[in-house]
Amino acid sequence: MPRPRAALRRAQTAVLAAVLGGLLTVLIGLIGLVPAPAHAADRTDDAAPLAVTIDTLTPSAMTPHRGGTVTVTGTVTNTDDQPWVDVTLYPFASAAPMTTTGELAAAAGVDQTVEVGPRILTDLVRIGDLQPGEATPYTLIVPRKDLPSTQPGVYWFGVHALGSGPDGNDKVADGRARTFLPLLRGNTAPVSAAVLVPLRAHVVHNPDGSVADLDAWQRLLSPTGRLARAREAATSSGGQSLSWLVDPGVVDAVRQLAAGNPPRNIAPTEKSDGGATESASPTPSPSAEPDPAADSQTTTVATLASSWLDAILPVLKQSEVLALPYGDLDLSAAAAHDPEVYETARSRSVALFEGLGITATQVNAPPRGVLSPDALTMTETGTPMVLSDAALPEDLASTGSAAPAVLSAGAWRVAVSSSAAASGGPGPDDPLAGVSLRQRVLAEAAVRALDPTHPPLVVTLPERWHVADPAGFVRGLSQPWLQLNGLGAAMNSQLATQVDEKDLHYPASAAREQLPGTRFASANALMRTGRTLQRVLARNDTVAAEVVDEALTDLGYPARDSVSDGAASSRGWIETQLGQIRVQAPSGVTLSGASGRFAATVVNGLDQPVTVAIRALQNDPGIAVSAPRSVQIAALGRITVLLDAKATRAGVHNVQLQLVDSDGTRLGESVRVPIRAAHVSRIIWLFLAVGGALLFGAIAVRLVRRVRAARRPDLPDDDAPAARSEHQVHAGE
Repeated sequence: MPRPRAALRRAQTAVLAAVLGGLLTVLIGLIGLVPAPAHAADRTDDAAPLAVTIDTLTPSAMTPHRGGTVTVTGTVTNTDDQPWVDVTLYPFASAAPMTTTGELAAAAGVDQTVEVGPRILTDLVRIGDLQPGEATPYTLIVPRKDLPSTQPGVYWFGVHALGSGPDGNDKVADGRARTFLPLLRGNTAPVSAAVLVPLRAHVVHNPDGSVADLDAWQRLLSPTGRLARAREAATSSGGQSLSWLVDPGVVDAVRQLAAGNPPRNIAPTEKSDGGATESASPTPSPSAEPDPAADSQTTTVATLASSWLDAILPVLKQSEVLALPYGDLDLSAAAAHDPEVYETARSRSVALFEGLGITATQVNAPPRGVLSPDALTMTETGTPMVLSDAALPEDLASTGSAAPAVLSAGAWRVAVSSSAAASGGPGPDDPLAGVSLRQRVLAEAAVRALDPTHPPLVVTLPERWHVADPAGFVRGLSQPWLQLNGLGAAMNSQLATQVDEKDLHYPASAAREQLPGTRFASANALMRTGRTLQRVLARNDTVAAEVVDEALTDLGYPARDSVSDGAASSRGWIETQLGQIRVQAPSGVTLSGASGRFAATVVNGLDQPVTVAIRALQNDPGIAVSAPRSVQIAALGRITVLLDAKATRAGVHNVQLQLVDSDGTRLGESVRVPIRAAHVSRIIWLFLAVGGALLFGAIAVRLVRRVRAARRPDLPDDDAPAARSEHQVHAGE
């Protein structure tokens, strides 16, 4: 038995739909006075009992010629808890085209229950009965002559599903799928356009520097994953016509995964004395025993990552690559907390693409398309900016016509990306599904082709686009009136609209989402620790750059969704490694006088050679301790170092011995050494001085007497006998 109230409601809905359909036609004729919602995905859904999808649409645009067919395929699913019988599918199309961006915006916001075009009754497909949860594919072939008009513009096109359910069959559509279908003449002047495909992802590192969350990367790189589908779009026919918006941190992470996801490399990377490069195999992480399951996943992900790189890198070398700052740096947060990190992220981005042999244009393109005024002025004036039309000043955003595609904001040149095109189709199907998204891009291009000013189109595809048929998506964009020649060409095809950079819109909600200053402080501490580690390692000249890259991925837009501080964990790991280099000293030292030498031992617990120095922290002015400028210790070795101590007063002096790197940065804990100095009394020095004076004085007196005696004249003759007699007496003795 039919339920009377439900039947009445459906009848009322049918009447209301007819009335609204007539009103919609009037509104479309008046340039779309229905306001568009902020996002296509926010539209109401009546949860129709029959869910219809459009998976392919061929061709993706029509010409005025009446020959040929339009083929649409998809599925229809019974989402009700009751059977539906005699399900039939009908194509439909609107009678009049839409010709402006305002009309498209109004149409995208129309509720799915509103009838936007008459059914084509001659081209139906009978599906039959569907049990609850049952789905079946369909194919509709519509002769071009059955489509209602040949006027240029954008038409509604879609599929209605009708059947008999619990309330019978009231001829009102029980399921719908709708999209846009452009129609332009073949000689229409082409619109310059750039479709930017993002290669963005959240890169997180383990404390030992390996890439974390292998489950997420396996999903991204698997055949149905977002990065894998982007690769398929790149390698399809026409993939080189797309522009690739690339975070170099993502490419680096995939390279690391392809290499087996090694931890941070602290092994020698410089050439040894013999001229050969030593092994650069990374030091294993000091963790527990390896997990066999994890090793198996690492191998799986490595295979997926290698395949992805092998396919996409050659395409990137032949396509327009738009390089983001390394790690997809949160520009507005960086401007607020650490503007200098922008230069670091930019230089790391340049280095990566140069190393890969890829010609890349450095750009700034925040995912939400809005940027704080400070972030704009932080960047170089020659670097192109890609912002959304959501950033336009109010007087430009509310005109109802196509937004200017190029702005001159002070000294900065800004490409304006269409948020409408990126929002996808009108629903009720998934607005970001392949056909929905592609047809919205084509529709936005078509109305611009009809605009006398011929404005270019810039579209940044949503970061999480999930096109099931990437190759079909790309092929469908190939139209004679759409010239995908890249961002640079699109920006150069139109004169820039002058705006004051302070008038660009930056909503308070975007400011609240910025990364906090504590993240930047932590990342900078990690970078400093990485530089210290490189100075300590005797023959490694790469680890500091690796650590900088890891720190930058913790400062990107994707990191806004993370509450963990990965930089702090990585810094702890490095400090643990540095802590394995320590100094040992005697528990006490006694000097025999005011100065002397004593020994300390430097122990290297790392399996890599290191170079350090010992410094005495001179907290006690009564003693000075000096040591060699630096010492090199072999892997897992130790070395004894002699230190010179000199006291200026007697007593016990406490000296702190500290290991430092070549820059004087302290390593680990210091060691306290008590040094006893026996100072000599001043009275003793006085006695020694007096005694020395008497000794040297006596010597001087004797020397003087001898000299005088040698100079005396000979004795007189009278005295000679006496002298001889005395001589004889002595001789006789």
